[in-house]
Amino acid sequence: MEMIIDFLDIFIAFVFFIVFRCLLLYKQSHKTLPMNWPVLGMLPGLLLQVHRVYDWITEVLEASSMTFCFKGPWLSGTNILLTVDPVNIHYILCSNFDNYPKGMEFKKIFEVIGDAIFNIDSGMWEDMRNSSHAIFSRQDFQRLSVSTSVGKINEGLVPILENAVEKNILVDLQDVFQRFLFDTSTILMTGYDLKCLSLEMPKVDFGDAVDGVSDGIFYRHVKPEMVWKMQRLFGLGDELKLKRAHNILDRACFKCISSRDEISRGLIILVLKIC
Repeated sequence: MEMIIDFLDIFIAFVFFIVFRCLLLYKQSHKTLPMNWPVLGMLPGLLLQVHRVYDWITEVLEASSMTFCFKGPWLSGTNILLTVDPVNIHYILCSNFDNYPKGMEFKKIFEVIGDAIFNIDSGMWEDMRNSSHAIFSRQDFQRLSVSTSVGKINEGLVPILENAVEKNILVDLQDVFQRFLFDTSTILMTGYDLKCLSLEMPKVDFGDAVDGVSDGIFYRHVKPEMVWKMQRLFGLGDELKLKRAHNILDRACFKCISSRDEISRGLIILVLKIC
């Protein structure tokens, strides 16, 4: 009995030590690299910064010369090497691309984007890359790209900024340029104008869905595969948000593509002409 009590005392002391250390880490500078704990790895440091995770990752990379190895909990399969070093990126994507296949684990995490160019390897990637290059290098597509950007600037961006100056109101530039990106991208790809960038600044379900998918994919990277698969099976947490966001994107894409009979521009029309 005494042995059990002693064990409980040690366990409680260990738990309090973990909590105390986590609180200390929270009070320290955000640029401090996360501590690699026994069993838990760097997960406690990540959880403390989850409310500002993208800023925190940027700060960690800055503090570690642009390349950092995140150690997840033991046996979780969540060890991740992060790099934003231009030399490393050039080596991986250009100099020695064949040596860095994405693999099945990558495809599981990014299954929501299907067999897009970012999600395939070897021969399929080469074929899609050549096809994309052939289309994007066409003069009619380049003319469409320029005219779309200039038109959206003149008809959307400039009026919004002029209105903000006249009425002396604050403008969320991140939101404005994100709307600009959505409009120009959908026009170039499908010929359909979502009209997100307007004086009315309508609610953009498409934009929220893109953010939802991005967040869902990110959390798949840091969670053990078993955890996010269970969440997907029972429709819980981030996987539920990811599913809802994916459905919104599906409906938005269907709306754009189904309007092709009413439009005469965009990548879809160009591909149909070539075929």
